[in-house]
Amino acid sequence: MTRTKLLIILILSLGIFSCAKDSSTDPAVNKTEAIKSTEWVVDGFTTADNTPIDPALFAGDAKFINQLTYIFENTGTVRSYDKISKQPAAYGTWGLSESDTKLDINIQGFKGTFGVIELSKQKMILRNNIKYNNTEIPVNMVFLPLK
Repeated sequence: MTRTKLLIILILSLGIFSCAKDSSTDPAVNKTEAIKSTEWVVDGFTTADNTPIDPALFAGDAKFINQLTYIFENTGTVRSYDKISKQPAAYGTWGLSESDTKLDINIQGFKGTFGVIELSKQKMILRNNIKYNNTEIPVNMVFLPLK
């Protein structure tokens, strides 16, 4: 009987501790708060299957978006700055839509509705079709917080 009680207590204890959340992880942050939490820089471009893409092969404005820093403000304004000179480049508007699965951006050189693949305070991945080798393909734009 004592062994049975001890076994039950052990099983319950394991169950309780295995369900406890890890306190070292950040609590869930909504996507609007995550995007406004920092300045963002493009870390790279990949295909939908995460194969790296050289942005020099992009056509038009797409090849220049990785030269800027982006700030998404509370007012729905997005501003960009040159990474090196820190001079203002362009400004426009932004907003999340479709249950936070789309990010609408309207800024010179970076306009469109982008699929939100990942959005946290540590990383933002947006997907859109970009002209690459004279063909439009889905491309992931990987953003990281400015350090």
